[in-house]
Amino acid sequence: MKRKISPTTVLKQWLAIPEKERSARLAKVYAKKCGMKSMGEVRCAADMKKKKIAFGYETKKFKYQYKPQTYTPDFELYAKGERIYIEYKGKMTNEMRKKLLAIRDCNPDTKIYLVFEKPNNKIRKGSKTTYGMWAEKNGFDWSEHFVKEEWLK
Repeated sequence: MKRKISPTTVLKQWLAIPEKERSARLAKVYAKKCGMKSMGEVRCAADMKKKKIAFGYETKKFKYQYKPQTYTPDFELYAKGERIYIEYKGKMTNEMRKKLLAIRDCNPDTKIYLVFEKPNNKIRKGSKTTYGMWAEKNGFDWSEHFVKEEWLK
């Protein structure tokens, strides 16, 4: 692995370039020398180093949902003393799979069951994973064509 130059050194190198020769493309090249994406980040990091502030760069990832979205399941039933929801799927696109996982994660107490038209279809060309396998792996109860009796009792 190539050793990264400190943000302070990169900033000094950058400031040594005449201003009229600096460009956005060149700024990215210089920022990359210390593993950063912009000269603004380099300036900020160099300032924190100067002030002896301990920091990490891009060390944590957060899940987020930028725009609140809503989901309307195909069917709503009352069974086993609670509401359950049925989603009938003919085709399971990658976008729909992501959406179902997000819905499940944001509504952990909600029972969503999947009914597939063709549960043996592959999730994408060349994949060994079928719709049914994907559902099982991700904790969704599923059936083919119809609602299972066991979901209702």
